Amino acid sequence: MKLLEREELLTSLQVLLRNAAAGQGALLFLEGEAGIGKTSLLQTFAEAQRAHHPVYWGACDALQTPRPLGPLFDIAAQIQGELQAALANSRERLHIFSTFLHELARPPTLIVLEDLHWADEATLDFLRYVGRRIGRTHSLLIVSFRSDEVGPAHPLRLVLGDLATSGAKRASLAPLSLTAVRELIGAGDIDPEELLRRSGGNPFFVTEVIATGGARMPATVRDAVLARAARLRPSARAVLDAAAVAGPRIEPWLLEEMTAAESGWIDECLATGVLCAQNGVFTFRHELAREAVLEALTPTQAMSLHRMALQALQSHSATAHDLARLAHHAEGAASDDDVLKLAPAAAREAAAKGAHRQAAQQFARALRFAPSSSALRAMLLDDYASECQLSGMVSEAIQARQNAAKLWHELGDRDKQAMSLARLAHALVVSGKNAEGEATMREAVALVPNDTAAAAAVVRRWAAHLRMLDRDVDQAIQEGELAMAAAERRGDQESLVHCLNTIGSSLIVSGRVEEGCERLERSREVAEQMRSDSWIANAYVNLGSACGEVYRFDLADNYLRRGIEFCNERDIDFSRLYQLSWQALVWMYRGRWTEASGVAHVVLADSRSPVIARITALVALGRVRARRGDPAVWEALHEAQGLAGNTGTLQRVALMQAARAEAAWFEGRPAEAASEAAAGLELALRKRHRWFASELLFWCWQGDGSLPGGIPEFCANQPFAMEISGRWQEAAAAWRELRCPFEAARAMTEGDECSQREALAVFESFSARPMIERVRYKLRSSGVRGLQRGPRESTQNNLAGLTTREVEVLGLLAQGLRNKEIGQRLHRSSRTVDHHLAAIFTKLDVSTRAEAVSAAYRLGIISAKTP
Repeated sequence: MKLLEREELLTSLQVLLRNAAAGQGALLFLEGEAGIGKTSLLQTFAEAQRAHHPVYWGACDALQTPRPLGPLFDIAAQIQGELQAALANSRERLHIFSTFLHELARPPTLIVLEDLHWADEATLDFLRYVGRRIGRTHSLLIVSFRSDEVGPAHPLRLVLGDLATSGAKRASLAPLSLTAVRELIGAGDIDPEELLRRSGGNPFFVTEVIATGGARMPATVRDAVLARAARLRPSARAVLDAAAVAGPRIEPWLLEEMTAAESGWIDECLATGVLCAQNGVFTFRHELAREAVLEALTPTQAMSLHRMALQALQSHSATAHDLARLAHHAEGAASDDDVLKLAPAAAREAAAKGAHRQAAQQFARALRFAPSSSALRAMLLDDYASECQLSGMVSEAIQARQNAAKLWHELGDRDKQAMSLARLAHALVVSGKNAEGEATMREAVALVPNDTAAAAAVVRRWAAHLRMLDRDVDQAIQEGELAMAAAERRGDQESLVHCLNTIGSSLIVSGRVEEGCERLERSREVAEQMRSDSWIANAYVNLGSACGEVYRFDLADNYLRRGIEFCNERDIDFSRLYQLSWQALVWMYRGRWTEASGVAHVVLADSRSPVIARITALVALGRVRARRGDPAVWEALHEAQGLAGNTGTLQRVALMQAARAEAAWFEGRPAEAASEAAAGLELALRKRHRWFASELLFWCWQGDGSLPGGIPEFCANQPFAMEISGRWQEAAAAWRELRCPFEAARAMTEGDECSQREALAVFESFSARPMIERVRYKLRSSGVRGLQRGPRESTQNNLAGLTTREVEVLGLLAQGLRNKEIGQRLHRSSRTVDHHLAAIFTKLDVSTRAEAVSAAYRLGIISAKTP
């Protein structure tokens, strides 16, 4: 296997050997923990030298009684001659040492002595002798040892001290970095950060775990760890077992209480390198080593040690409130009562700190001990489902909600059953199972006919939320207002937050954007006062996605950035991934195609991405590919169709059908474009969604010139409708105001030659091949000649994708010129300069002239010397 991150050390060894050949012999101590790669490094170096220099190799062995001068016997067998004779005749040590030194004087030679931590006393004396004299030879002597097995009192430590002033050199091997671990994993699905944590970057551990797929403890690793542990005396091994259970960070007082061990047995564990002392606590050098020791314990041993750890920690005031740690040991001790008390408390503590994945794990721990038919189990199932959904484990959340509802039914608690079902309905809808979700909600409503009951209020607000998700916005607002009034009367803050969320989202989608944002912002503020991560995240999700859905990309981008950051810090993966999918779609519309494609791939590569996030990401990716003329357009859009079609809901179906219609139109299949658009149009018209309806109408018109039923009044002022009615100037202006450069350029293709040329320049800057070809054909058909073929090389090479003309505009902008002055310099109209600036602002993702100039300097697009 290729050596990683060892190039610098190999170069240093090459320099030392070159100097030795010139008469400056050297002794190098190469240290590093077991498995760090000392042998691999030395073998690689030695193999590279064999063609030019003699290479001799000796090693010490882990014997109960080491061989006296064992490494010298290994080398003598390779050299033969005087050294072999001296060793065979058992001559005195000094004669053997001097004979060996005589061999080193033969230029130039590489000698490797491995594993000197196992050396006998005579071999260590040999090192002292040779180390003081090797500078007069033509040889490089490399001595390797395990630093983790050479404690302060180890005999080799004395040798190192003795030779420190004699010119002996030291080198150590560092653990692999995260970059190297990633390279070793390659395309595998092992988590590199988790592997680095468990292995400590030890190459042996890393490669062995990768070889077994990362799913289990490799037998080679287990055997290596247990072989070292087996060399401990029984009392020291008992300390090691206790440390494995108490770890990964073990306080000295805890280890002493669990084992009543004398310090000497702990010192033995430290001396052999199995344990190490760090910042006042004991740790295993690698988590994999601790796992290997744990696996070797019998169930009875492990249970007893966990019980002792739990009792010691509970009695110690400094650790009695470490709920997660106590719950872990309670489970290991099989103490049902302690687990059921500690694990839910640890879960709530984790959730309060924004660690929702850990909260789900703690609730799962409690469920393993909860009685099978109890209200406690049903409550834990509901709590577990909530944390699972937040963490992106939607399938697990659905299963837990179903089990909770069933258990509440068996216990005869209709109210609790109804609330579990209402929350289950939402989980089903966001996982793409809309029909099943609607049926579940009807079942929940039927269980609580009394509108005054607390359970009825919960069910009602979730029912209103489902209406919002299905884009029945008038009904959602009406139901939400009724539920909110009831919540305010009861002082129910969570219901208030939820209703504000539902109403605000519905208002935005219906076109009352500012009013809707105000409601959602209030929802977020109340949720912040409640310290409710889930509802804060939900407010950000709906602010970003709803604003994106109605083409308010300025607002959407801002809310999505803030929401993604919030969710990143709190393990709220469901909301984070959905917001990332919308970020991809927003960036697609704003012309940031490379970033949009990259973000979409992040969503699609994550197994936790919910169905609604996958649909949105696939639409964004498919549209970027279609607009560029890239391959695999339909691979993304067919998958989106398979997922969105199952939902039957407008906000999934309309996005997908519009993307498919556009892609078919780019490929010169207008009838299919119209057919794709028509497949979602009836639903969009019925829901009176002005943006979805107007775009689908636009693609029907572009496809075959038909307009089913004409343009409804509620769509008449949309930019799509302006294009249909021939008001291309108004449409282009509207698209520019929305910062949609591609759409603005598309509208301009319906104008005169000047407008078409400007549109062509925009499409070339994006490398939008289908539209480039369409506009060129249109211009040539009208008699225009001399059109340049393909995007200019300067545009392709430009970091921000700016055209040469746009770079010129930026340079003049940096000189402080106004639009009219720039136009005069370039012999262009002020309107043309406006178009260039709009494209520049979009590509640089800025809002002002000053920001554009600053970004251009930062990216090196223009320099201080630009005229």
